[in-house]
Amino acid sequence: MDYSVDVSSEYQQIKSKYFRYSLLFSSILTAVLIGDVLLITLSKEHYKLCMVIAIVITVIFSWFAIFFFTNIYKDINERYRYFKGYESGIKSTEEVEVLNLSEEQCLVNGLYVYPLFIRSYSGLTSTDKIIYSLEKNLDYKPGDKLTITTYQRILITAERHV
Repeated sequence: MDYSVDVSSEYQQIKSKYFRYSLLFSSILTAVLIGDVLLITLSKEHYKLCMVIAIVITVIFSWFAIFFFTNIYKDINERYRYFKGYESGIKSTEEVEVLNLSEEQCLVNGLYVYPLFIRSYSGLTSTDKIIYSLEKNLDYKPGDKLTITTYQRILITAERHV
């Protein structure tokens, strides 16, 4: 194989990260809720001050939750779902010719990838397509003939024809 993604290793790494971040957020949420409840219920004389403090803590946590779910957790969740679905998903194997490699990074299926422009041959027709690679520096040149396997248009394995 000229190029191969170790899907099981990638899946185990992202699964571990996914569960760590889920546990982290759940722990912070639990601490904030318990803190708010204890702050309000145990305050006798300074009830209004404790209530204002609890509201401030909850608002700060709410902004953290919005940031967490729209930035950090979103990327991890999408990567986790991509690699989780790999085993049961439909993989495509075909013979192609490399047209061009791009060094621009883009986000596809929750993964940061690099476009690879190819020409696919099926029977008497050829079709130009874009697939994506997880690595930036592939050592393929325009005109190289490859047998590739993709999952959701992302290159998993590639083998050069001699």
